[in-house]
Amino acid sequence: MTDSTCKTPHIIIAGAGISGICLAIQLKRAGLASFQIFEKSSDVGGVWLQNDYPGAGCDVPSHLYSFSFARRFDWSEKYPRQPEILRYLKDCVARFGVRESVEFGTAVEEALYDEREGIWRITTSDGRTHTADIFVSAVGQLNRPHIPDFPGLTSYQGPRWHTACWNHDFDLSDRRVAVVGNGASAIQVLPKLADTARTVTLFQRTASWVQPLSNYRYKTWQQFAFRWVPLAARLHRFYIFARCDSRFLAFGDGDNFPNKYYRHRLTTQMRNQAPRKLRKEVVPKYLPGCKRILQSDDYLQSLGRENVRLVAEAIETFTPEGIDTSAESHAFDAIVFATGFHSTGFLQPMHIVGRGGESLHDAWNPRPRTLLGMTAPGFPNLFLLYGPNTNLGHNSVIFMVECQVRYLLKCLKQMRRRRATAIEPTAAAVEAYDARLQQKLDRTVWAGDCNSWYKQGDGSIVNNWSSSATSYWWHTRRVDFSQFHFIPPPPTMAGATAHDTASARSTQ
Repeated sequence: MTDSTCKTPHIIIAGAGISGICLAIQLKRAGLASFQIFEKSSDVGGVWLQNDYPGAGCDVPSHLYSFSFARRFDWSEKYPRQPEILRYLKDCVARFGVRESVEFGTAVEEALYDEREGIWRITTSDGRTHTADIFVSAVGQLNRPHIPDFPGLTSYQGPRWHTACWNHDFDLSDRRVAVVGNGASAIQVLPKLADTARTVTLFQRTASWVQPLSNYRYKTWQQFAFRWVPLAARLHRFYIFARCDSRFLAFGDGDNFPNKYYRHRLTTQMRNQAPRKLRKEVVPKYLPGCKRILQSDDYLQSLGRENVRLVAEAIETFTPEGIDTSAESHAFDAIVFATGFHSTGFLQPMHIVGRGGESLHDAWNPRPRTLLGMTAPGFPNLFLLYGPNTNLGHNSVIFMVECQVRYLLKCLKQMRRRRATAIEPTAAAVEAYDARLQQKLDRTVWAGDCNSWYKQGDGSIVNNWSSSATSYWWHTRRVDFSQFHFIPPPPTMAGATAHDTASARSTQ
């Protein structure tokens, strides 16, 4: 890919959520490649299109949960709600003109690397096959709703749904509603359901640490200052970032002072907010941060409402009428599952096959091994956004995605300079990086004795980054190209790319 002789590479992106939108905008601005996005849903937005349950919102401040290159000055609240986030993402797509590159209602099902031609052959849900020089997964970590395989689940005869697939057609007014799970979506939806339903019963498997959200609405003069006062919005964003990043100090091994102080503070706050009779049930025994720390201004208080009940006993079975525990039977008119997502099966259900016919699923057995969560040996020209070990428990994932997109663009520029058609990390570089990563993860609170969506069944931490967001920026600010193989064009395809002919774009 020389400036004078090589043609523009073609990139296929799976997913039009935050990561896909960010990459598409930056590719268009840089003019480094042509691109096409396949999105399984009917619109852009990813999780913020899918998760539209009552009370849905973000626990990262709005001025930080947005692109640094597309600042919005008139956020209504410190912590944005789902409609406002989705509107912002749609505005970004329209502002930068990338919507015409998105094909909606089309999911990537399979991606096979053709070694002879040095291209990816990608099959979509409509049966077509497309080719691309580079394939980017932007599907994220939390895109497949998970409902545990409870005994008797299918015997329940009433309506049931996951929070990520909200049933807006069912009127919950004066109904008996069960909420199964007490994670991030449950604490948001429960107070809203309590305003409408006759009764709401929350089935809690494990108590969650909850801290006050301390939300507030921005005043008009603040919005004016963010837009018109030089540096006001940037300084506000930096202040929020610094405060969020400092929270990582509490995610040590549990023996450090910050974690002990954090636990004391959270315990005091929760005991003050929760109903007296439920304090033992709602205050966790494990260390703060071992599971995701939740934020809410009304969840604990809502547990004291007359029409809300907390059940801490394990679910034994579902029945045609409702749910049975060891203590009693419960009858419901509807059941809502707030049970999270399949978080550790990265890129699934896509089938990815690299060099030598090896599938990514097999290559990542027993756990994913990547370079900075973005590239994997044996899979040339495959990039991952918000991939393994790039999640955060204390800061904005959008910041991480922007770091990854800048890193990816630097790789594309270097490929052009070296006249290479493919880039692939060396196995030695990935092994060395993974060893350092695992050592750091072993010294975090996530390695503690609790189950969480951060970990696989064997206890390995596959979702979270091992340090602060600032540290990730430092590691990705430059690309160490000695860690990569640069692959020249095949002799029969020298100078060609998958974008050269119309037939290379798609076939029936």
